[in-house]
Amino acid sequence: MANFPITIDFRNISSHNQIVDALSTAFDAVANDTVHFTINLNTYSMLYSDHLVLIGSAVNYLRSIGVIVSGNFDDFRTDSNQVKYASRVNFFEQIGFAYAEDFQRQNASGRFTEIKRFDDSNTIDIHREIMNILIKDAINNDMLIVLDYCLWEVIDNTVRHSQSDGTLSNGNGYISCQYFPRNKQIRIIIADNGQGIHKALTTHPNSKYKLLNEAEALDQSVENGVTNSTGRGFGLWATATLISENGGKLIIHSGNHSLEIDNNKSVINTSKWQGVYTYIRVNTDIAVTYDKIFEDSTQKNSFEERYADLLGNLDDLW
Repeated sequence: MANFPITIDFRNISSHNQIVDALSTAFDAVANDTVHFTINLNTYSMLYSDHLVLIGSAVNYLRSIGVIVSGNFDDFRTDSNQVKYASRVNFFEQIGFAYAEDFQRQNASGRFTEIKRFDDSNTIDIHREIMNILIKDAINNDMLIVLDYCLWEVIDNTVRHSQSDGTLSNGNGYISCQYFPRNKQIRIIIADNGQGIHKALTTHPNSKYKLLNEAEALDQSVENGVTNSTGRGFGLWATATLISENGGKLIIHSGNHSLEIDNNKSVINTSKWQGVYTYIRVNTDIAVTYDKIFEDSTQKNSFEERYADLLGNLDDLW
């Protein structure tokens, strides 16, 4: 039995890749190994729920495969804003740490979601909750529908394709979303610890992409029409195009590679993430019209149907 010490100090962390760097050796653990976390939540800037999601997802994955997980918090200040924030977004609950809140919770609706586990049973409710946040800042209608579509596709990809046993709609993951009005930004993360994009894209019997290596599979995953034959291959391409047009940021990290899109597109070698996480940062004050995303008549018809359906039911979201 091996022991894996993991130290995560938010005073030295400013990116998702740095979180993965700290976590990656834990993914080498197998049943009956021990992984001990030492976490310092103090930070010189802000603590983000999309960073905490990666830790919670990893902890729960390790426990699910029989790894013995333990941990402690370094310099834990119960009255600090960071500790209160981590508790409010349900980070402590997700990792199984008993913490008694000494503050009154305010309603999160329209501002953020707590860190949530999702599977096929609750995806619609979670999607609806995040749409409340997207609507809150009166994003232009075209972009609202594109975001609605892209968000659903990324969540659905996790549920449908993250398992390696060939079953569909049997996956699960973790998600959070938060709106930052001062920065006019929305940050969303969807993380799973499944088979990863390379395996999902290349191992299906009818896949046309069996010869791709991991970096190539990740690069191709955001191209229009790329699929393992069980879908249309449009969701990640639409998401990547939206982010590029909006000037936001997209990170798709799978295995030992991370694809990043902001002003440019790049695939870099990274520390290992077991599964896939997708991080989306959207600028709420930069509009993107649907004709930038939906090119052919079939796609436009689908968009227009979704447009009418969603905008006709906005009141229901409240």
